[in-house]
This record gives sequence, C-alpha cells and structure tokens, in this order.
Amino acid sequence: MKTFKEYSMMTRGYAIGGVDNAHPIASLGDVPPKGKGSRSSRAVGLTAQKNITDENPKGTIHGLGFTDRVKATQSINKIKGSGKTHAHKMQAAIAMSQRAKVASQRAKDPEKKKDLASAHRAYQQYINQNKKSKD
Repeated sequence: MKTFKEYSMMTRGYAIGGVDNAHPIASLGDVPPKGKGSRSSRAVGLTAQKNITDENPKGTIHGLGFTDRVKATQSINKIKGSGKTHAHKMQAAIAMSQRAKVASQRAKDPEKKKDLASAHRAYQQYINQNKKSKD
C-alpha cells in the first residue's frame, strides 16, 4: 500500500520529496457507496436532488397540477392563456397528462386513483381537441 506522500507524488507528477499541501488526504479518490441502503448512498442521492434546475425558467408555465379534474381544468385554462406557441402548449399538456396517468396507475387509494384518472382524461380531451392535422 502506498503512503499519502507516494500517492500524491505519483498522481500529480511531482518529483520525489514534493507534497501537494493544497489537496487534503480525503481527496485520494471517490469511494463508491457500499450498497443500496448504505448511509453513503443515501447521502449521494440527497446531494444529487439538490442540483435539479429548470433549464429554461422563462418558458415554464407555473402552477399546473393533476390532482383531480378541477385542478386539471384550471391548469388547461392556464395553458390556453399562457401566450406560448401551440407546440409548447401541447408539450405542457402531454407532460401533465402522462404524470396524471402514471400517478393514477401507482396510486393505492381508490379515491385518489379515480381523481388522477379523471385529470388524465381531462388533459387527453384537451390534447385531442387541439391536435394539428398532418395533411
């Protein structure tokens, strides 16, 4: 096993006798998480979630939801009045429809499942009414 001094000289191209004091011993390398439930893997997951950002916040239509048909209808009205291009409106509606669909499939409570499915149907109705023909 190499000592820190040997490792430091080997990886940073220093001549024998030189140690890089700017890099602490903890920077010898990244140690992968031990397992799915290990403490280090949970810590890695938490830091990854903090770095999620909106690539284009100016283009985002804020306040959309899919919890039930009422919220979906309110969101559809926001999409209609957003002033975005037709393609942007359709992309937002499709994304919300897919979210409602998957959430409905995964829901365990029958009442929530029904509400999410009705939101999905509301979005799908809007999408089908506003499809542009390819003719």
